[in-house]
Amino acid sequence: MGQIYQICAAQAVDGGVDYEVIRNLKTAVGEAEYEEIAEQAAFKLADRLGRLERALREADLTMCYRHALNVCGVSSQIGLVDVARVASDVMTCTREGNMEALSAVIGRLNRVAEASLFSVFELEA
Repeated sequence: MGQIYQICAAQAVDGGVDYEVIRNLKTAVGEAEYEEIAEQAAFKLADRLGRLERALREADLTMCYRHALNVCGVSSQIGLVDVARVASDVMTCTREGNMEALSAVIGRLNRVAEASLFSVFELEA
């Protein structure tokens, strides 16, 4: 029998943003450039999450892993630590070939990414 993954409801909706990373990035590149970087990252994440969903539907574990790795990298760079953590969980599920858990964890990744992005853009408003 496969490993059981427990999802804490608080983790699924928490913003999970490292504001220190955001402050450091703003200091390094300036406010206007940071906003551009954050917008580009949001578009990249949305694109990769869509591709990840498509790869899941096609049961293409290699592409699931690649897209999750990309999501992990992009989110880490802009301080979305929960998104990076859950993307890492997606990578674990793909390595184990656990399709049932993979589907659930990708769903969680989408929820966490949405909450984290809203947190970042609320901060800018």
